[in-house]
Amino acid sequence: MSQEVSSNPTPKPYPEADSSSQEDGKVTEGLATSGYTAVKKSIARPHLIAGVAVTDEVWRFAATNELHTHLEIAVQIVRQSFQKTAEMSFTYDLDPEIENESYITMHAKLQGTLEDLVKEHQAYMKAIVRAIPANKLPLISFAPEVI
Repeated sequence: MSQEVSSNPTPKPYPEADSSSQEDGKVTEGLATSGYTAVKKSIARPHLIAGVAVTDEVWRFAATNELHTHLEIAVQIVRQSFQKTAEMSFTYDLDPEIENESYITMHAKLQGTLEDLVKEHQAYMKAIVRAIPANKLPLISFAPEVI
């Protein structure tokens, strides 16, 4: 019983699968008994707040606390108050001193002179307390970084 092995075997498509019986000691290819169903994978789009990509954690916290609109407003205030805002991001943070307290921190990279940044920060503070309800303010923190 000699078998010749070709150097370039051609794979058989399933409709014409090898039909050798198992009695010959050969393993046969199984035929699919049900049709192929294409599964459409959805590509996860990043969550955006005021055009800034946020993590699922930030998105969930904002949704749970009804903050999406307030964060949009807060980002607008940052961009209006500071002349040179280079980059913004959000993080979900736990208060290290108060148990079960958490909030979203807006991080902003700012440019400018110290004098200008102090004036711009004062304008930001006035605008943010007017625009965001008092019960939502503790849930939004601002962390400017001068670059």
